[in-house]
Amino acid sequence: MQSILRPHSLLRANSLSKCLRVHFKVISAPGARFITTSNQEQYETSLYERAGLSGRVHILGLGNVGSFVAHSLATRRNRPPITLCMHNDHIRRDFEKKKGSISVSTHGLDDVRTGFDIESVDEFGTWCQVPNNDYRSSPFRTEEPDTRVDDSPIDCLIVCTKAHRTELALRDIKHRLTKDSTICFIHNGMGVLDTINQNVFPDPAERPNYIQSVFSHGLTRKDVFKIAHMGAGTFILSPVTSGLPSEVNEDAWAPSTKYLMRLLTLTPPLVAMAETPAGLQQYQLEKLAMNCVINPLTTLSDCTNGELLYSFSFTRVMRLLLFEISAVICALPELQGIPGIEDRFSPERLRRLVVNLARMTAENTSSMRQDMQNNRRTEIEYTNGYIVRRGEELGIKCVLNYMIKHMVTAKVGLAQDREHGYVPFDIENDIDIATYEPGV
Repeated sequence: MQSILRPHSLLRANSLSKCLRVHFKVISAPGARFITTSNQEQYETSLYERAGLSGRVHILGLGNVGSFVAHSLATRRNRPPITLCMHNDHIRRDFEKKKGSISVSTHGLDDVRTGFDIESVDEFGTWCQVPNNDYRSSPFRTEEPDTRVDDSPIDCLIVCTKAHRTELALRDIKHRLTKDSTICFIHNGMGVLDTINQNVFPDPAERPNYIQSVFSHGLTRKDVFKIAHMGAGTFILSPVTSGLPSEVNEDAWAPSTKYLMRLLTLTPPLVAMAETPAGLQQYQLEKLAMNCVINPLTTLSDCTNGELLYSFSFTRVMRLLLFEISAVICALPELQGIPGIEDRFSPERLRRLVVNLARMTAENTSSMRQDMQNNRRTEIEYTNGYIVRRGEELGIKCVLNYMIKHMVTAKVGLAQDREHGYVPFDIENDIDIATYEPGV
């Protein structure tokens, strides 16, 4: 009788057993054996009850990723209380029009989930809770729903905003976060935590616990709070600890971190797995390299991901970008001493990753191109901009990445200026190429 896994792979099961101390048992079945968790629901409940946690998960940022995470948590048989944090009334009204539901379409089949709590912030920065029964009220209701102020502490917060919006989003809610809270960040790019620590939580003694992640599911928006799951990916997680980056020390995790890690890794639609900090950083850098090529090139050329593969000129630009990116990554001091870094982040291997991703998402529009089409600020400062900044620290001039960063910024800025009816041009501040410095 063979043994198979449901729903996790052997690698994932071993990782969870080692890092999260999940106890598995094998149950015989006709023709197969299934691995399941022992008294999973009772353990999760007792975990947050013993730690004095509410078990509630707050989600900040309700784009494609935030909606997918909320929907995935709602599919659990023993679902936790889920609160959606909304920054303006427009989002709240859209949510009410959808009767308080989030829909995810997979292979053409819609799965609709309800039962979410919401909190919205008023013009004075006060968070107010909106009762559930307001979602089911008459569509002809014109008065505002009854709300009550909610400044209670937040145990577990998942932040799914764009990288450049994360700092501003956290400022509105930081008074509800304590040193016992845990924040899980889901965004593209790197360098966000440095900004958060410097400007939002400067005191290490009062700083919340962090979980960093790499999210690779393919999602696209069909309507408000209705998304399509275009391609299954993974959700790699690692708590930020002060120990060795190559080790996972569960004993050093806060109770809220243990609870949130277990909750996410045991939610099947997320396909989440725990990783060491050093391992996660390498996944982050791989994704960063791909984003540094596909996102800006599709934005500047206004094309789909797959169209990058059919132009010789695009392939030349890709190679030049990847030579700079590879040089910076391989020189990072935090990666020194890790075996195989030069091979893993060689220009040729990074090129294969970029080509494979562009081929698999050939019909998709990159997130940066979508931002440009909607005249929104992009995450370029945390992708190519991050490579430029780290290169400067290491004495490596990333001229092409510097140029790409400013070309994307200029294109989005011009579109925004045209929308307002003017295009300013300052001839007194021309850049002298002979005295060019990347940091300027």
